Amino acid sequence: MASAAAVITFIALAGALASFIAGAWFAAQVLGRAETRWRWLAAAAWPLAMTRLRAAEGEEAARLNKALVACIACLLVAGAAWSAASNLYRVAR
Repeated sequence: MASAAAVITFIALAGALASFIAGAWFAAQVLGRAETRWRWLAAAAWPLAMTRLRAAEGEEAARLNKALVACIACLLVAGAAWSAASNLYRVAR
């Protein structure tokens, strides 16, 4: 059972990484239209630069928000599964 929780942890971390990369891609597309000096930094740290991404409208804003929610949800699942795995490994001893 502990191994299953560990597998779920790694799958959730992979999902978080994928959604973070997708969000960075969408942010780079939005920031590509705007002439900002720190565009590359805002695209790399896009969850922290959401105020700079106000140029996104409609569908673009929805994709950015969905990527952010997916990233946070995957991190929460990974944290819960990691906690369960560590408790199950400890109980098994």
